[in-house]
Amino acid sequence: MSEEEMKIISHPLFNRLRKIKQNTFLYFVFPSANHTRFEHSIGVMHLASEMFINSFSNAGTLRIKQKKYGIGGNKNILDIAHFKNEDFITAFLDLRIAAILHDIGHGPMSHLFDEFAPKNSDFLSMVKYDEDLGFQDEFAKSLENIMKEKNKDLTKNHVEHEYVSYYFAAKVLTDLGFEKTRIKRILSIMNEQLNLETINLILDGDDYNLTPFLNQIVAGAPLDCDRMDYLLRDSYFSGVKYGTYDLNRLLKSLLPFIDIERKQIRLGIKKSGLPAIENFLQARYELYVQVYFHKTNQACNAMLSHATRKLRDKNYEFVKCNTPFDFISKYLNLSDERFLDDIYGSIPDDDDKETIEDLKNRKLWKRVIEVYPESEKMRKEDIKDQIINVLNWILNKDSRLKPFVTECLNSNDPLKDLNGNKAVLLKKDTDENYTVSEEGDWIENSIIFKALSKKYLVGRVYMRVKEDEQGKNLFRSLKQEIKKL
Repeated sequence: MSEEEMKIISHPLFNRLRKIKQNTFLYFVFPSANHTRFEHSIGVMHLASEMFINSFSNAGTLRIKQKKYGIGGNKNILDIAHFKNEDFITAFLDLRIAAILHDIGHGPMSHLFDEFAPKNSDFLSMVKYDEDLGFQDEFAKSLENIMKEKNKDLTKNHVEHEYVSYYFAAKVLTDLGFEKTRIKRILSIMNEQLNLETINLILDGDDYNLTPFLNQIVAGAPLDCDRMDYLLRDSYFSGVKYGTYDLNRLLKSLLPFIDIERKQIRLGIKKSGLPAIENFLQARYELYVQVYFHKTNQACNAMLSHATRKLRDKNYEFVKCNTPFDFISKYLNLSDERFLDDIYGSIPDDDDKETIEDLKNRKLWKRVIEVYPESEKMRKEDIKDQIINVLNWILNKDSRLKPFVTECLNSNDPLKDLNGNKAVLLKKDTDENYTVSEEGDWIENSIIFKALSKKYLVGRVYMRVKEDEQGKNLFRSLKQEIKKL
């Protein structure tokens, strides 16, 4: 790591990630899954480097082959010869910093914390008046434009951790004395839509934007350095084989593609590397199904969500945006354990407090029923209707169970973002030039992709089971009746 990277990971805003588990309650199921977002972020930076270097190494190999066999094609593949030495190094170092900062805004308890974060409008107002940044108006406007694409009314929705990451990244780099132009360049690599500062190359007299290529390494589809790290890391620490893939083969499949029509550089994946992508997406699918969606892990998430429902109804916020100092101080003091304690102290209902206590002590609720799609036509709404019907049937049997029974619905799209404006699948034409495959070629050229093209859905109902014989008998009898129904 460089000296400036060492300063970044020593900054309090980054160092706080040591207190945030990567997978919240997963260690209740897989005891060694105690790893944090701190080491994940460093791993993401390493893999961003590997993707960058291997892309240009692969392009160099093409040039050597081209020269050896007198091939005139491959003019739309960028290689290191197009760069000045200092420009190549600058892009490489900026990419590494964007990658290591990608998760710096994550709160405790994974994505549940986002539901108790400040409103988008309050967060934007704070950013706009943070004069320490030096480009706060431009930054706030860029954030607002992205937010409005997702949510028209910014006063209703809570700020997502990605936007907090961009803000914290700007704060850390400002604290460490980075130039404003460089900070804006790094933020644009983190999210191309921010469009604060582009990295341009001159090719044949025209400006080509390199930022999309760097952004797709950090946050692209169907693969990026974030997904590549958490699959291998979560598999390793969970002690399972699900989630493992052939990293070396994947890296050999990458190329920097010159998109002449858009005047930009994009991350390209050779069609010959399609089996490596299949392996990667299949590994991701299996890890979700077998690990993240494990019934016990989801019992923990369901308990926490159920116990905090009244706080969400009241739009309770654990973090205020009064001043940047207050906002940052609150984040610095939060850990998974501290957040659970804060929740416990804020919940108004004794039954829900009891649920949090049970969760802390691993007295987990049991699965009453599990529902999968029975036919190809079954949608998410159909599964939800079924589990809500079961939930209502239980409450009709005994209304006293209401505080201790809840539903949980999990869905995963293995081919999410496959045809978005991210990485492109490259095929060779008759002149040995790489061209972009048609939109449906990802799936049409792959039996594995066709098999993964359906969303994974599972609905469950969980309830608390008292440890005495009476409680166990009640649970068994309810399960039996539900089966008959």
